[in-house]
Amino acid sequence: RPSIATQATAAGFTRCFSDEGEKGDRISKILVKAIDSQPRPRPDFSPEEQAKHYEIGRNFVIGNYQVHNELHHDLACKIRLKDHAVKMMPRNTDEKLGYLRENAMNINMDEDGMVPMFRSIPLDTPPIEGFNPSVFLNKDE
Repeated sequence: RPSIATQATAAGFTRCFSDEGEKGDRISKILVKAIDSQPRPRPDFSPEEQAKHYEIGRNFVIGNYQVHNELHHDLACKIRLKDHAVKMMPRNTDEKLGYLRENAMNINMDEDGMVPMFRSIPLDTPPIEGFNPSVFLNKDE
């Protein structure tokens, strides 16, 4: 299979790969090298290490599901409570207090009304700050 650099020069994009030397040309070459690079080989682990890594990963996933379930249970309870509170409010046809229901249904777009910054966002390869695999090992063994 021809490399991206070969395909690019064959397509007439020789400016990116000329030796005349602009900064953009150097960056383009670096990017092409990064795209054409070979993937790293998988490390060879002993069966004991594989079992240990499997247990760490399994317990990590179980812990994340527990946190996820607690968070979504909390959100579901809050939604149910809000719906019940809105049903208990005076209807819009009420002249004195009808504005309350309308104001309760508005979404607060201020910083205080947004999703908390500590809430995790699912990613394909999540960054794990402060990850300590020994926490996820069973201490019973």
